[in-house]
Amino acid sequence: MVEVPTVRKCMKATQKTLNVNDDMRSAMQLLIGEQFQAVPIVDDNKQVVGILSEKDCLRTICRWANEQIAGGTVGDHMSPLVHTVKPDMDLLATAAEFITCNFVTLPVVENGRLVGTISRQDVLTGVRDWHQAQDQELERLHAAKSGHERPSTIAEMQRTLGSHTREQLASIFKSR
Repeated sequence: MVEVPTVRKCMKATQKTLNVNDDMRSAMQLLIGEQFQAVPIVDDNKQVVGILSEKDCLRTICRWANEQIAGGTVGDHMSPLVHTVKPDMDLLATAAEFITCNFVTLPVVENGRLVGTISRQDVLTGVRDWHQAQDQELERLHAAKSGHERPSTIAEMQRTLGSHTREQLASIFKSR
């Protein structure tokens, strides 16, 4: 059977990170101007410490409007890092991780360093591709087994008739 794919196979290289000390207004412009749903946040030691998501930006906008203030750093408004995945985790374990959090994107961390990100969509696509590969493998195995057991000559048919039970013969000669 086809093995469950790992995060490494489905993750994306980190395209952008923000620092905890970056200006929040600039960070929001990044999320608006690009196709990022969430961006990993790193500290001065390049350790992942949080995520800034579209939801965090909306929460910040509401806070600014209600309190009639604006500004601050990314660190003031990001979601702290509670969930990460490792590159060697399989997609089923990763799916379970997504169920326990509200993020649409998770950082992929190896040896304490950010190596990529994976989204819910990446996991769904990877699982779909895995199931398709499993189906193809089953079809290939079934075709190889069926073609091998079903005799095509009189001599093969005689050998098959003499070496199989009635139930086995019924399976071998059933109509397709």
